[in-house]
Amino acid sequence: NPEWFDAEYEQMIKDMCLASFESESKIVDWIFEKGEIDFLPKAVVNEFIKNRFNNSLESIGIDKIFEVDEKLLAETEWFDDEIIGTKHGDFFVKRSINYSKRTQSITSDDLF
Repeated sequence: NPEWFDAEYEQMIKDMCLASFESESKIVDWIFEKGEIDFLPKAVVNEFIKNRFNNSLESIGIDKIFEVDEKLLAETEWFDDEIIGTKHGDFFVKRSINYSKRTQSITSDDLF
């Protein structure tokens, strides 16, 4: 029902995103309470989270709500590649469906 998606509804979504980011930030603070991680600074994590919120809002037609530091965000491109990129099957876990040792089919008559 298009009438549900009015300005009030949009603001409610933005408010929920702001509250969610505040909660996420507290979790990040807890993770980093003993200091920075060499390969992934706290500021970079927070920028990544803000950008994910912005992207999600944009995907449903709502304007971004967070200012994002593009320089810090550039440090997270590897993560997007991991999430979005094509997944490769693990040869040792996933059985190939195109592989056959023998081309002869076996029926129940062959077995019994």
